[in-house]
Amino acid sequence: MSSEPNRGNVLDRAWLRRFLHDVSTPLSAVSLHLETASRRAERGDDPSVALATARRELSRAFELFERGRQDALEMQTPEKGRTA
Repeated sequence: MSSEPNRGNVLDRAWLRRFLHDVSTPLSAVSLHLETASRRAERGDDPSVALATARRELSRAFELFERGRQDALEMQTPEKGRTA
């Protein structure tokens, strides 16, 4: 029995762990900046800076998700030596 499938599973888990961390980081920032914007609005202050930051971080999360989705699809192609 070859250890190659196990090695693939370890690499998949490592990739998935990194991918989830990379996407969750900007999503956490979105949450924090939306909370800040809400508090500023409640005080009558301008929330636009916090909202703009939240928008940027959300865009970044979508970009990272799309890149991760493409990477995951490529990992499943036979020319990469891996199949579904």
